Amino acid sequence: MSNETTGATTADPRAIATALRVFRVTAILAGLAMFVLILEMVLKYGMDNEALTWWSPVHGLIFMAFAVATANLGFKIGWPVGRMILTILLACVPFVAFVEERRVVREVSPLTT
Repeated sequence: MSNETTGATTADPRAIATALRVFRVTAILAGLAMFVLILEMVLKYGMDNEALTWWSPVHGLIFMAFAVATANLGFKIGWPVGRMILTILLACVPFVAFVEERRVVREVSPLTT
């Protein structure tokens, strides 16, 4: 993917750094939550075990927090809406969420200084 950060940021570097930290935490949590959700589905549908049925709504809340954090960061650094949506969609794929998180951090970190 190309670097889509235009440099036309609407926030100071400290605000971007804070938004990036929140993005990182929520991205990692959403990635880990995806694995627990997969485990929950394997248990429920493969083994008829209802032990983790409570996890699905928790995962949904974590993912919503990630979507809000992505939008917050994206608006602060001037991403187009399509880029924000793509970042959110990539988080729906196991393992890709972690790769995208690292790529975003590498791209946005220079804007925090």
